[in-house]
Amino acid sequence: MTDKDLQRISDELAIRRVLDEYCLRLEVDAFETWLDLFTDDTEYHVFRRVLRGREELAAMLSLAPHGAHLPGATRIELDGDRAETIQSYLFIPATDAKWNAGWYSRTLIRTAQGWKIARTKIKIDRIGDLSDNGKQDKLSFPVSFD
Repeated sequence: MTDKDLQRISDELAIRRVLDEYCLRLEVDAFETWLDLFTDDTEYHVFRRVLRGREELAAMLSLAPHGAHLPGATRIELDGDRAETIQSYLFIPATDAKWNAGWYSRTLIRTAQGWKIARTKIKIDRIGDLSDNGKQDKLSFPVSFD
């Protein structure tokens, strides 16, 4: 295995960790730690809006419903200090909000602090209601393991 192969594997693992943390930090950590995954000038495309920068991102998404973000299969295409990714997801809300499923398309860049998300585009493909089984009443966020 060459040094180039090892670097590619290392980069892919670091990028996968960022993508995993994207979901987990929304559920387990304080919201502000989620923002650390993004570049200062990030672009976030969602609901036919483009949020520019971490401040706009925080203002809108801090109001989003809590729930379980379940990431799916991920494709990573590396090109030096830049990576293009596609990842499927399923979001199950903790309230009576509708669940949704689709894909995240992201651009990550290598920074002095590691890989950061520079652009996110969300394509929501399916939206639906959960049956009223009361389970959502037992969820609380952020998640605690105590």
